[in-house]
Amino acid sequence: MMFWEILATIFSGFLLAGLVMPIRLFYKRAPKWIVPVAAGLGMIGFQVYTEYAWANDAIAKLPDQSVVVAKVEKTTWFRPWSYVKPQVFQFVVLDKGNTRTDFNNPAIKHSTLYFFEHRATVHPLGISVDCTHPNLAFDDTTNQNIINALCP
Repeated sequence: MMFWEILATIFSGFLLAGLVMPIRLFYKRAPKWIVPVAAGLGMIGFQVYTEYAWANDAIAKLPDQSVVVAKVEKTTWFRPWSYVKPQVFQFVVLDKGNTRTDFNNPAIKHSTLYFFEHRATVHPLGISVDCTHPNLAFDDTTNQNIINALCP
């Protein structure tokens, strides 16, 4: 996967440089640096696009029984564009397809949360929720999303 992303980054640089090259050839007054700058902008632009698109692409590939219960957006100083629109660095998915009801207490539901991060392995976490007295250790929005998905 990473190999194809590097290859696509290089090709996007060549593409933008190729689009700007006729300007350099036909307009002799165009500066010499315009082609390499265009190549650099093409590569940076592609990387910015992939940083923003990975979460939606990964969510689209999930099974229908999966419910996204949280998205973690962050800004970082070395990605100044993230201050305009924060990037999704992580999201949490609840697997409703494998949710089980406890034999002894039907109000208790057992399920699995999956933590997805960009360019990292998926981390599963088994959870049990008592639908009569739900207490979870996540933030309020995530807790409510999990409870709404598990407890009808």
